[in-house]
Amino acid sequence: MIMVTDNEQLTGHSWNILVIDDSKLSRAIVKKTLSDLGMHITEASDGMEGLELLGTHTFDLILVDIIMPNLDGFGFLERFPHHAGDDFVPVILMTGSDDLNSKIKGLSIGADDFLLKPLNEKELVARVMSLLRLKNTHDELYEKNLIIKKELEYAKKLQQYIIPENFEFVTYPSVKGRYLPIADIGGDLFDCYLIDEHRTGIVIADVTGHGIPAALVMTMSKMLFSIYAPDYDTTSQLMSKVNEEMRGLLLDMQYITAFYIIYDTESKILRFTNAGHTRPMFYRRKTGKVMALDTNGLFIGIKDDTYYEEKSIKVEKGDRLLLYTDGITEHKNDQKEEYGETRLARYVRENGHIHGDQFCDSLLEHLESFSTLDNRTDDIALVYIEF
Repeated sequence: MIMVTDNEQLTGHSWNILVIDDSKLSRAIVKKTLSDLGMHITEASDGMEGLELLGTHTFDLILVDIIMPNLDGFGFLERFPHHAGDDFVPVILMTGSDDLNSKIKGLSIGADDFLLKPLNEKELVARVMSLLRLKNTHDELYEKNLIIKKELEYAKKLQQYIIPENFEFVTYPSVKGRYLPIADIGGDLFDCYLIDEHRTGIVIADVTGHGIPAALVMTMSKMLFSIYAPDYDTTSQLMSKVNEEMRGLLLDMQYITAFYIIYDTESKILRFTNAGHTRPMFYRRKTGKVMALDTNGLFIGIKDDTYYEEKSIKVEKGDRLLLYTDGITEHKNDQKEEYGETRLARYVRENGHIHGDQFCDSLLEHLESFSTLDNRTDDIALVYIEF
C-alpha cells in the first residue's frame, strides 16, 4: 500500500473516481492504487461509456485515456462540460506519448493535468491527490459563495426597503424616483422628508465604490440625513452636520457626494446645497430653458469644518427638477463617449411635457438607446420633481 501523509482531510472522504480506458491493465492499476486509499473506482472502456455513466453517477475526478475506440479522450473532453453542469470535476488525461501538441490540445479543451503511460503509481497518487485538494477547496468556496449570495440577497431586499419605492406621502410637489444598482446592492441613495406642514426636504447622494462597503456607508448616511433633517432650517446646516458625523465613519479614500433641497410651499422658494454632487437640472416651464443648480462645497467626509454654501430659487407652477447621480452622465457608449450633462439637459428641455413615472422610464430608455444599461459601470439613481 502506498502511504500518503498530510492528506487526512482527503483520505477521510469517500471520493468517487471514474477511469476511462480501453486498456484493462491501465484500469486495473488505477483501481488497485486508488482503492488502497479508500477511493471508489468506476470503470469505462471508452468515452461513450464514460458519458453514459455521467448521466447516472456523480464523480469527484475523472481519468481518461486519449486513444480509445468509439470516442477518444479529446472527444470526451469536448462533450464533458454538457454533462458536468455546474460541478467542478477535475480531469486527468492519460497518454502514452509525451507529445507537446497533444498536451496543449488537451488543456485547451478542458484537461486539468496529464499522466504518462505506463502509469507510475506514486505519480498517479500525487496528481490525483493534488487535484482532489483543488476540488475540495473549490467546493468549500462554492458553498461559502452560496451563503454570501443569500446574505447579499437579504441585503438587497433590505436596501430596497431603505430606499423609498414611492413618495406618495408627499402631496406637493410630485416626486418620483428610480434606482438601478450595478450590483445586488449599491451606494446611491435618495430620500424625502416632511420637515413641517409647509417644507419638504429631498436628498440624493452617491457613495464612492460599490458593493457592501458602499452600501453600509449609504445606510449610515441615509440614517443621518433622516435623523437630522427635521432639526435644521437650512440646507447648508444639515450638510455640515452630516459631514461632521460621517468624518469618523468613512474608510480611507471613501467620501460621499450629496445634493439637498428644501422646498417651501408657502413662499415657493427652493433652497439647495451641493456637496460635490452632479448638478441637478432645473427646467423653467415659462421660458423652456434648463439651468444647472450648483453651490460651493466639498464632498462629505473629506475634512472637518467644511463650509457648504446655500442658494435659493423662486419656483413657478409647471417647473421641473431632476436630481441624479453620475451613473447617468458618465454612462458610456461603445466609442467611450459619455452621455454627458449637455445631452441630459437637452433631454430634460425637450421632454418637459412628460410627467412623473413616464418621464423616469423614458429617460432610462433614452440611456439604453445611447448604450445598453447592462454594460454600465456605476449605479444609477434619479429623482424627478414636478411643481
